[in-house]
Amino acid sequence: MSSTPWAMILIGCAGGLIPDALRIIKNRHEPQVPEYLRSVMFYGGLLLLVVLGGLAAWLGQAADVKQALAYGFAAPEFISRILSGSEAVAASGKGSGNLGLSAWWRH
Repeated sequence: MSSTPWAMILIGCAGGLIPDALRIIKNRHEPQVPEYLRSVMFYGGLLLLVVLGGLAAWLGQAADVKQALAYGFAAPEFISRILSGSEAVAASGKGSGNLGLSAWWRH
């Protein structure tokens, strides 16, 4: 049995940070700090996405840095878009894009 690829798991965790880092960078020129950055729920969710990114890299058996980042980014990004009511759902023409998980599942 091979050893756990800790480096790939950590890189997957870093990949889990990318979606929120991109959102923060996108709003960097706003004069006021977004309210959600002061929320404990945001940081709890961020931690969950980081763990999910590492888990995805481990379960996907990422073999290199690029693969680990891709797995780490894709899994939490997919889950966070589903749970938050994604723009992708709106772009598909199915509703307003404010669907929760159960409504998304029905489509």
